Amino acid sequence: MFPYALGAQAPLSHAELTAAVLDGDLVPISRRAYSPTAMPPSVIVRAAAAAVIVPNAHAAVRTTAAWIHGALAEEPDPHHVQRIAGEPASRLLRAGLAVHLWPLPAEDLTVMGGVRVTTLERTCYDVARETLLGDEGASSRAFAWFRAQDDLRDAFLTWLTAGRRLSYTRRIAAILQEDVTR
Repeated sequence: MFPYALGAQAPLSHAELTAAVLDGDLVPISRRAYSPTAMPPSVIVRAAAAAVIVPNAHAAVRTTAAWIHGALAEEPDPHHVQRIAGEPASRLLRAGLAVHLWPLPAEDLTVMGGVRVTTLERTCYDVARETLLGDEGASSRAFAWFRAQDDLRDAFLTWLTAGRRLSYTRRIAAILQEDVTR
């Protein structure tokens, strides 16, 4: 069972969803989606909630992907999406949506709850890069979560040192390596 979401295809109106929350049958999981009380929050539930936000030919990236993966407790504002390589570019203008047009390689994507999302490694890189560029908000909180994941650190370091042509990979790898030596 997937969450109820507000949108064009919503089976329930906003008033009905609000009443269900007041009755204790639903809990809000984002600004646009609600989940049955018995459904625990999970990656799949957050991804299904993001399905309302992520347009076709795009993937959830940066803090939106971090929220879906569980690195952020609160839903980001604005949400970040990026065009997938090989998909046509479009002019998306939506409130609360930051669209990045640089094509995202398919190997950096996974599908969760019917939504394309950057992999854990790519998401870690994206929020780390934003943190290095001076973000002191959601990206830095997400990067702190990634840095605390000792069981994933080797995968992150392998991904960062795989010879990709991305900015700041050496610096991010050094930060993660420094965490190991502490």
